Amino acid sequence: MNPINDGLRAKYIVEEDYDNANTIHSRLKPGYFCTNESLEYISKFDIKDKNVLTVCSSGDHAFMSLINGAHHVDTFDYNPLQYYLLCLKCAAIKALTKEEYLNYFPISGGDILENYNIKYYERIKEYLEDDARVFWDIVYQAEKHRIYLLSKFSYNIRFESDYTRQYDLLKDRLFENPIDFKLSDLFSLPNIFDKKNSLIILSNIYDHLSLRDDNYTEEDYYKFIRDNILPMLDDGGSVAFHYQFGFMRNIKQSNFSECDTIKCSGGDSVKVLRNKM
Repeated sequence: MNPINDGLRAKYIVEEDYDNANTIHSRLKPGYFCTNESLEYISKFDIKDKNVLTVCSSGDHAFMSLINGAHHVDTFDYNPLQYYLLCLKCAAIKALTKEEYLNYFPISGGDILENYNIKYYERIKEYLEDDARVFWDIVYQAEKHRIYLLSKFSYNIRFESDYTRQYDLLKDRLFENPIDFKLSDLFSLPNIFDKKNSLIILSNIYDHLSLRDDNYTEEDYYKFIRDNILPMLDDGGSVAFHYQFGFMRNIKQSNFSECDTIKCSGGDSVKVLRNKM
């Protein structure tokens, strides 16, 4: 990211985009603070001392990958807000105790009146990279910053995330293995990342693609994964390419029948395609 662009982006969202936050008029889409997926499935893959590529979103997939022993984690997202949130969360984990972290962010178990309190941010920013620090410094200069932050990251699930249950381990891993990020959509990945990975995590990207384009089918998605994402894996690597929520089964039953399925809690499941040796 470019510090000048980061400053301009922050200036825009706090001065011009505030009233349009979380609406169709907003240039920057609302961000995801927590995942609502059951990420225990990541432990089913052998990623110890190996590379992982994952959609950034809330950063939770990357955190659980580190906790499960990944050597290096690359992330991508087409929403730049997710990059700034990832940086803020990483820095907060490094700077704060678990109790302070639960107070600073809107997670169950914390004090909502403490959410995004500047007294915590003064410590957190010491661990931010220059570009993210420029962005958050400008956001925090706005009088409405706390209200803005709470509304912009609207998809918040108030529960203790999987990674916070192993907070101290994650803190150690983040100091040893920083998480990298690139601004990208799914279709640009083969042109941006040339590193082979043991695991690629795509969450429920397909659901978003199909919502944006009624003509985009499961067959289209599967073919793209098979022809373009599978070659990005090590021999024996896996791509977890479709997370399906159990509550959606009455709406749409996934037809990715040729792939492996990992069952998760709550009736959820993950479709997996493997690069067989």
